[in-house]
Amino acid sequence: MTVIGFTRPLSRLDDAVKEARDMGFDVMAAPSLEILPGDDAEFEKFQSSLADGITVVFGSGTAAEECNKRFGESFPTMLQSCNVISIGPNTTKVLTSFGVRVDSVPADFSSYGLVDMLKGDVSGKKVVVVRSDSGSDVLSDGLKDAGAEVIDVASYKLKKAGMGNGLLHMFYSIKRKRMDCMAFTSPMSAQSFFDDIREFFGAEVADQYMRGNVKVAAIGRPTAMKLESMGRKPDIVPERTTFHDMLEAIKGAFE
Repeated sequence: MTVIGFTRPLSRLDDAVKEARDMGFDVMAAPSLEILPGDDAEFEKFQSSLADGITVVFGSGTAAEECNKRFGESFPTMLQSCNVISIGPNTTKVLTSFGVRVDSVPADFSSYGLVDMLKGDVSGKKVVVVRSDSGSDVLSDGLKDAGAEVIDVASYKLKKAGMGNGLLHMFYSIKRKRMDCMAFTSPMSAQSFFDDIREFFGAEVADQYMRGNVKVAAIGRPTAMKLESMGRKPDIVPERTTFHDMLEAIKGAFE
């Protein structure tokens, strides 16, 4: 049985573990990031930016969930006259569960896919991007380069979960070559994991373990680029940027 490891926000960890086990993996997992609500000023900015025909991009399901928590039943009404864009199927599922109509989804479920889809139609226009306080700047920078006036709204904040027993178990499993693949689901989770394992073993030893003892998977291009910037090019990157597709890609690599 293929042994995989990953970190996920605590609120999503149990579902991710179940999905991986249902696909036949032996799973090691630990919380990576704690999700906190955005500041009041961010939600005020979001509300004041909405107007007829304005494009609103949701960069994650969590971004939508935090807006719904803040605005409640008025959330879908606020977006009725907006052009609502979702980064991918999970985010679309979350938005539609709140009664929000989603107008478009990119073919590539990533920030790059959103830029490719929107870049020909945003010059001179305002675009509201709802996201975390610490995600990649690929989307905002790409839209600005295409001539858009970008209004970034951090509807949630991410805080490192800390070095608990689950993370330590993964570190020692990698050291002892008892894990087949370590999977990363965001640039920030990759950065956090590498910071922690380097602190624990020392940078040189940790990098040696990550290069020689375990394969590495990245959920999409931004995460792959973050891993490359840290000196570890991923072995596995799925064509579609979802957790399920990453699991499928890992499964295929070990068959």
